Amino acid sequence: MAKEETLPQPVSTMTAAQLARRRRLTDAVIEMIDQVPPDQLQMRDVAERSGVALGTAYRYFSSKDHLLAAAWADWHRRLTDRVRGEVSRDHSRSNSGPGTVPSAGACTRVVSFLHRELRAFQRHPNFARLVTHVEVASDPFASEELAGLADDNRTVMAALMNDVPPEVARPATIAINATLASGLVAWTAGRLTFPDLVRQLEDVTRLVLGGYDDITAG
Repeated sequence: MAKEETLPQPVSTMTAAQLARRRRLTDAVIEMIDQVPPDQLQMRDVAERSGVALGTAYRYFSSKDHLLAAAWADWHRRLTDRVRGEVSRDHSRSNSGPGTVPSAGACTRVVSFLHRELRAFQRHPNFARLVTHVEVASDPFASEELAGLADDNRTVMAALMNDVPPEVARPATIAINATLASGLVAWTAGRLTFPDLVRQLEDVTRLVLGGYDDITAG
């Protein structure tokens, strides 16, 4: 069989029904990951849980790592979509005229977002293991999913730091994301307690953004 015939179908060419089946597969991973660590999750089990034929699953995802990366991206975007909506509403309120309450500064906004993300990981530690699993995946289609997720994360961080100069916001985002990634690895490996993970992330965020705030994060 030619290699091209084994490539997954691009999302941009899928019909509404195909997108729905693809979403059922990623939803099944999200539902199952709390009970099954990512290294033990099997494509066949996900297909059975979702009601999608295994052969069809492989038409949408090149490998288990591709599916896991897509599920991680879907899960994370549910959080970032809510944050984007809240940031937009906050900006609208702060620009609505005299007498409005000033919005929190960039440091407070970012710390608040990170707290929400960390609480989600604390409630669902296997998602943290999922992140560390897919970050080292060699599947190029998994890498594409992660690249799209990274773009989405940069968009959210830019919105949270809309009043921070780009030359500060860019390296701040890199530093914060690197601290989170390394912290999740250390936490899931048992080398770092969760409170220490939170403290490290807060410390780095306040170091790089402490000068761009008007409200002290508690």
